[in-house]
Amino acid sequence: MAVDVARGLAVLGMFAAHLWPREVLDERLFDGRSAILFATLAGVSLGLLTGGSRPPARGRWPRLSGSIAIRALLLVLLGLALQAWNDFVLVILPYYGVMFLLVLPLLRAPRVVVALVGAVLVVAAPWAASLVPVDARGDAAAPGGLGLAQDALLVGAYPALVWLPFLCAGLLAARSDLRRGRTRLILVVGGVLAAVVGYGARSLPGAADVAALDPAAHGGAPAELVGSGGVALAVLGVLLGLLDGTSGRSRQVLRTTLHPLAATGAQPLTVYAVHLLLTAPLFVLHRLAGGGYGLPIGWLVASVVLTLLAATLWQRWLGRGPLERVVGRLSRPWSWGEGPHDRGTHDQGPDDQGPHDHGTGGHGLGPVVAAPSVRG
Repeated sequence: MAVDVARGLAVLGMFAAHLWPREVLDERLFDGRSAILFATLAGVSLGLLTGGSRPPARGRWPRLSGSIAIRALLLVLLGLALQAWNDFVLVILPYYGVMFLLVLPLLRAPRVVVALVGAVLVVAAPWAASLVPVDARGDAAAPGGLGLAQDALLVGAYPALVWLPFLCAGLLAARSDLRRGRTRLILVVGGVLAAVVGYGARSLPGAADVAALDPAAHGGAPAELVGSGGVALAVLGVLLGLLDGTSGRSRQVLRTTLHPLAATGAQPLTVYAVHLLLTAPLFVLHRLAGGGYGLPIGWLVASVVLTLLAATLWQRWLGRGPLERVVGRLSRPWSWGEGPHDRGTHDQGPDDQGPHDHGTGGHGLGPVVAAPSVRG
């Protein structure tokens, strides 16, 4: 349940990043950190899907890797469609799909290799990104496929190579057995220390002149990767300790109280897609009326309350979210001739995790869209 609650927090945090009313895109607590928590939990979910504390056996790997690769492509296609519909928000899903493809080789790697790759990328990926020529909008200046690849991997809104350390951290957590108290403690203590180091870097003498020490949200500097990644791990560790590491009445009260958040986190693809579909016309009307970024605060409150309610009722009466069902089915073409009982427990994937207890649980608008899109 803890992973579902954390994912629910991440999704609602991205709602806040998109909808919070403001005249300029200044940084708020939920900016950047919500999407980074989402990416970190993708690594956790991939780790759980592929064996938890034990990497997948050789016999299971062809179908597992094939399913994840298909899911990745589906996320890219869905994300591009949603981005074409709602260009007020920079949609994470296409980058998310690329991250899935990049992390595939690490899913059978030992923990030390995962940790080493993540640590190297924290420094190497931002350095490589700094070498990419960009235009006035911050997009890669190179034409054609090269520019597209540079955007997807290094200088886009959620550059996959720069963000891959978050998936590595989540995968490493899952491979360390989330049921163990020691793992939870390491997540909390290590996460807090990383956050202090990352965000504290801006206080070092001369830090203002060193880009790598700037932890600003969506800056992609090593300081941000360490600091925001630490926050994500600490949040996960705290929730694991509270929801899966306690017993008795207090645990039941917490689980009941946080159930709507867990229901939201259990169907994140559906919730995120519906949010983007419904907010696009609201953004248009708000900008035509002379509004700034986001929407009036009442829309954010209503979005959160209605999402929690709808997700809870949907899960109670209908189970998995509709997009989670569709993506799950399409990603396993070899099972299309099987009945639901034949498919077994491999029916879930990293983008459609339900509640569990094993340690986790485009529309040509001209001037009104001239302002930059908002990230999560």
